[in-house]
Amino acid sequence: MSLRSLLKKEFHWSKHNVAALLFILLVLPSFFAYTSVAFETVIPRDAPMAVVAENDEVTENDMTIVEGSVTAFSDPVIVDSEQQATRMLRREAVYSVLVVPPNITDANNTNATFTYTVDGSIVPYKEPSKALRNVMAFQFDSLLNADITVDRQVLTPDNTLSEYLIPVFLMAILMLFAFTYVPYNLAQEAEVLDRLRAESSLEAVVGAKLIYFTTLMLVPILVFQGAAGVLDYASNALAPGAILALLLTFVILAALSMAVMVLFRFGTMGRFVNVILLIAVVGFSGLAYPVGYFSTLRKTVVRLFPTHYAMIVTRSSMLKNLDLSLFTDWVVGLVAVALVALVALKASSVYYRRTS
Repeated sequence: MSLRSLLKKEFHWSKHNVAALLFILLVLPSFFAYTSVAFETVIPRDAPMAVVAENDEVTENDMTIVEGSVTAFSDPVIVDSEQQATRMLRREAVYSVLVVPPNITDANNTNATFTYTVDGSIVPYKEPSKALRNVMAFQFDSLLNADITVDRQVLTPDNTLSEYLIPVFLMAILMLFAFTYVPYNLAQEAEVLDRLRAESSLEAVVGAKLIYFTTLMLVPILVFQGAAGVLDYASNALAPGAILALLLTFVILAALSMAVMVLFRFGTMGRFVNVILLIAVVGFSGLAYPVGYFSTLRKTVVRLFPTHYAMIVTRSSMLKNLDLSLFTDWVVGLVAVALVALVALKASSVYYRRTS
C-alpha cells in the first residue's frame, strides 16, 4: 500500500471515531483555554537569580555579601554582564536579575539602589517578586550602612495569568493525545495489522499514523488561537517557533508511545505504561511553574527533560514573540531527540516483526 492509501485509511478511521476526536481536539482545548482564569500561584523556592555588578567599582566582597543575602529565597548565579543576565532571563535560565550598585559596604555611602528585574511573561514569578523585593530591601537595610532601595522592573510583555496558561494547556493537550489517543488507536487496530503488513510494512503503517496525527495537532493549535482571540489574550499560537516546538514535541512523544505499544504487542500493558509516561512527562517538564519553585532536586530533574525546553520555546514564541535564533541550540536538541524517538520506533517495529 502507498503512503497515500495509508493516509486515506486513517482519514476514514477518523470518520468512524469522530466523537472521540472532537472531544480531544476541540472540547478539551476549549475547556483548558477558558478555565485558565481559575489557576492559582505559589511562592517560589530556590528560583535561579542572576546577580551582576552595575560597573567595575563593585567589589568582589560586595558581590559575596549580596549573593549570601539572597540565597535564603533564591538560587543566585553571578554573571559577568547585564547583557548576559538578560539573555539568561529571556531563556528562563534565571527568573530575575539583580544589579548590584557600587560602594554598598562603604560607611560614607548614604544610599544605594539595587535594580531587580523580572520577566513580565513569567506570571507565577512576577507576582511573588513583589514580596521578594520587600524581603530583599529589608535584608540589605539590615546588613549594610547605606539606605537601601530595591527598584523592581518588569520586562515587557506584561502578561496576565490566563495568557500565561494558554501555551501550558496547549502543550498539555498534545501530551495527552500522544500518550492516550495514539495508543488507543493502535490497540483498536491491532487485529488488522497483520493484514496491513501483508500489503505494506509495519513501519509504513505506524509512520502514516504519525504523519496523520501530527497534522491533526494543528486543530488544537487553531482552537487555542481562536480562544485567545475571543478572550483578547496577547498570545499567538500560530507563531512559527511555537508551531515548530509543539509539533516536534508531539512527534517525540507519539513516536515513543507507539514504540511502547509495539513492544507490548498493542496490549493493555502498553497503554498502562504510556499512562505512566504521561504522568512523568507532565509532572517533570515544568510546564506551569518555573524551575526552583519546589526543590533543588526537582529543578535538576526538570532540566533533564527535553519537553521542558520545548515548553520554554513555545511560551517565548507565543507570548514574547522572541526570535527563534535565541533558542537555536534547544531546537537542534529537540530535532535530535525526535530522530532518536523515530529510531526507537523503527527498532521496536523490527523487533515485533522478528518475534512474531
